[in-house]
Amino acid sequence: MSTRRIIATYAFVMFFLVIALLGTVTAAFGGTSYTEAAGRQSLYTLTAAKARGTIYDRNLQPLTNAERVYVAAVIPSRETLAKLNRAVPEEKREVLRTALESGKPFLIEVTTPVSDDGIQTFSVTKRYANPQPAANLLGYLDSDYNGTDGVEKSFDALLAENHGEIDVTFAIDALGNAISGETMHVENTYRFADGGVMLTLDKRIQQCVENACAEIEKGAAVILDCKTGEVLASASFPAVDPNDLAACMENEDAPFVNRALCAYTPGSVFKLICAASALEYGIDYKEVYTCTGSIVVDGLTITCYGGKAHGEVNLHTALRSSCNGYFIQLVQKLGAEKILSMAEKLGFGTSVSLADNLETAAGSLSNAQALKNARALALFSFGQGETTVSPLNLAAAVNAIAADGIYMTPRLVYGTVDTNLSVQETEENTGEKVMEPTTAARLRAYMESTARFGTARIGAPQNCVSGIKTGTAQTGVYDENGEEIENYWYAGYICNAQEEPLYTLVVLEETAGETHVPQAFRKIGEALVDFN
Repeated sequence: MSTRRIIATYAFVMFFLVIALLGTVTAAFGGTSYTEAAGRQSLYTLTAAKARGTIYDRNLQPLTNAERVYVAAVIPSRETLAKLNRAVPEEKREVLRTALESGKPFLIEVTTPVSDDGIQTFSVTKRYANPQPAANLLGYLDSDYNGTDGVEKSFDALLAENHGEIDVTFAIDALGNAISGETMHVENTYRFADGGVMLTLDKRIQQCVENACAEIEKGAAVILDCKTGEVLASASFPAVDPNDLAACMENEDAPFVNRALCAYTPGSVFKLICAASALEYGIDYKEVYTCTGSIVVDGLTITCYGGKAHGEVNLHTALRSSCNGYFIQLVQKLGAEKILSMAEKLGFGTSVSLADNLETAAGSLSNAQALKNARALALFSFGQGETTVSPLNLAAAVNAIAADGIYMTPRLVYGTVDTNLSVQETEENTGEKVMEPTTAARLRAYMESTARFGTARIGAPQNCVSGIKTGTAQTGVYDENGEEIENYWYAGYICNAQEEPLYTLVVLEETAGETHVPQAFRKIGEALVDFN
């Protein structure tokens, strides 16, 4: 082989070797900061945005990927930077000056779309809003963009599969500088992130709940659709901030905990279960008990709230005034087994699964053997002792009363969504009869009386009919001032104009001071009328 042919062959091989070594360099859009790596290559790629599959509410309103911002891909020149100057906040203008000096293509977030030679603007989404609705239920991502909690974790594979991005490729010279006059090449698969999962939440109701409960520092609120058992809203306070997980880790009030799914002592709300059992088993609801303000059980003195004597009460008026003495003697007559049976039918002691790896705490119920102890049985009758339940489980139990005795397991996931926004629905709930309709109707009458004239009157909505049971539960836990933290509950339903129950609502607060639960329940209830 001649020297000339050897040189030619060598040059040919080296040419293709160089071509094979050429690659693209990416930079990920992450809020307001961008990363780029230059290198001596003829092509340079920046990723203007990445998106993960979307989580929607029941009306196909995005709960994630909801807030939009503008990102500009820029070939730097004095003309393009002058054009950008008006669309960039003052604190970011130093980026423009640095970019002009470097000569390299770059990305920058802008306040309005900018169009010019050497500039292309894209409307992209932020994963989470600030604040993010239903943050504890939706969950959050790790540094590798994997779902690590809540719905993000439950549907991690589906949401990761429905991903999209916008890649912008530039021609650059050997020094990594943009070549003036060259056209950007855009590869846009962003719409694929429109696929995802649809929940039963209603974004408007969710935001209403979070606004109304703004003064609750630690607690939870849940709303169910009375007819279907679907979860319309679920909030935990303080809420996790998926945009700043580091700050959440330093918060002593544990924002990572989803309190709507945690188990708490129910206090006097449990009297609804005792009353339901009494009506089902034929106890005379008109029989009168004389309350002196306290009752002695096996040497233990138990008082009504504030030591108040309620006088002569029956099942109706005892529930309305939340008389401990009446319910202690009622449960003594009924026996523990009947109450336990009704509680179990209403979901006490059972974990509710909302999705894979997303479920409520099962809570706890005393067993019949333990309740042979007279003191334990007395505490059990008004929701103290070993009984615990999550706000979501309690909402499902109250919902059975609102739904004519039909218990429906709470449902959160409506279905999956493809990139064309077509929904593939999952199976609907099938209810189970747990009490007679007449029992449920009588309990509703008692709860509506409680809202109008009883312990719930200060928190009852004024623009509609509602049924409510209140509860205050001792926890045995004390704050730094030595004050006992108590669980304050409002559990009930909100009616439409025809006085039919539409929404079941539970609000909980953990506090050693003044409770904000009545005001929150009232605000939510009054606002729900407008959503009907």
